[in-house]
Amino acid sequence: MKRSALWASLLGFVALVVTALSINLSLGNSPVLGLDLRGGLSVIYSTVEPADEQDLEGVRDLMRAQLEDFGIAEPDVRVEGDNVIVDLPGVSDQEAAFDALQVSGIVTLRPVIQCQVGSLDDLEAEPPSQDGTELLPYPSDGQVCLVGPAGGTGEVFERGSASAAISSQTGQWVVNVDLRADGQVLWNSLASECFNGSAVCPSRQLAIVLDDVIQSAPTVQTPNFPGNVQISGSFTEDEVRSLAQVLNRGAFPVQVEQERVETVSPTAGQDALDAAIVSGLIGAAVMLIFMVFYYRKLSIVIISGLLVWGVTVYSLATFVSQATNFALTLAGATGIIVAIGVTVDTYVVYFERLKDELRHGRTLRNAAPRSFRATWRTILSADLVSLMASLILFSLSVGSVRGFALYLGLTTICDLLVFYFFTRPAVMLLAETRWFNGDESSAGAGQPIGATS
Repeated sequence: MKRSALWASLLGFVALVVTALSINLSLGNSPVLGLDLRGGLSVIYSTVEPADEQDLEGVRDLMRAQLEDFGIAEPDVRVEGDNVIVDLPGVSDQEAAFDALQVSGIVTLRPVIQCQVGSLDDLEAEPPSQDGTELLPYPSDGQVCLVGPAGGTGEVFERGSASAAISSQTGQWVVNVDLRADGQVLWNSLASECFNGSAVCPSRQLAIVLDDVIQSAPTVQTPNFPGNVQISGSFTEDEVRSLAQVLNRGAFPVQVEQERVETVSPTAGQDALDAAIVSGLIGAAVMLIFMVFYYRKLSIVIISGLLVWGVTVYSLATFVSQATNFALTLAGATGIIVAIGVTVDTYVVYFERLKDELRHGRTLRNAAPRSFRATWRTILSADLVSLMASLILFSLSVGSVRGFALYLGLTTICDLLVFYFFTRPAVMLLAETRWFNGDESSAGAGQPIGATS
């Protein structure tokens, strides 16, 4: 291969790696650490009643959206068995986190009979005799309302369809939400009762209730809704966005309850991170010392290659942890440490074949490309097997094991890239220098077969 092509591969890859690192450092980006390395809060939720996988995934998605809306960065929400696990790395305000996770309530639709300014104790009207009536607070209006029995739930709304908007007619904030095909009849029945001001709904208001608190009680202005509903009023932007969240939350498929709460202190997380770094550095140092004695001058390629590999892994881990929901956990750090051995195996396969070529009397300049052609398929096959194992483990496992599989797979990809675009041209270019060529002992090969000292 031409020297220009080798230099282009080597310098181009190094430039790409250095550029990615520089961008991350200048922007202050770094891998997002998981709960066990950063500290924070872990909450386990279980369903009140039996639920299928689709219901649990719905709970997971709604919880994650709710946490992100509350400004909690990088929430790790996942389904494990019959539970929903919520890991919140770096969260120290437990009260705010629990407020964001209060999604267990089911939205109900209840006709309003009467409202009055004040607290629950201030309402003087006697409740009607029919069953199902209840006094509920309406905090946004500073009122208490007497409501009838629930005529439906938030299941009448299409999941995730509620959104805040500004009315083109009035210029006021409104909430638009779509009705499900099977919920349209139920909603229109309630709307018709309230529009006509029947005994069931004399106030003509229909209350949207969550956790026994009225979130909104709009006046029904039409008896029939074709497929979507617009809720208007004297709303602020924050109020309509909050109401939209409530309506989306109303499509919550099952109720969940808090089963266990675990708090990991930042100190414990930092200790775990320090231990992972120290163990990795010790293992890498011992391995490099052996490589220096065994491969001599070729160990320069190993050391520089591992540095390039490490920077590549750092940049890739930064991108993956920030672009996805997979933070770097202790299991992921373990996968990276294990991958150091996988990377070193690549060098061993290549350099052992190189030594064999030198023992058969070939020059280093001739042995380098021959060794690459002979070992590339073996190295590629070995890394592909490791990558396939990582993919299978990632798809079948849950929790921290997925983090191990993810980062083991990413580091395996980095190994292939570094070997082809850095190690290969580096060895071939060094083989053409006087410092390497003509001295088989520089690669730890000893004397050629058949030679006498």
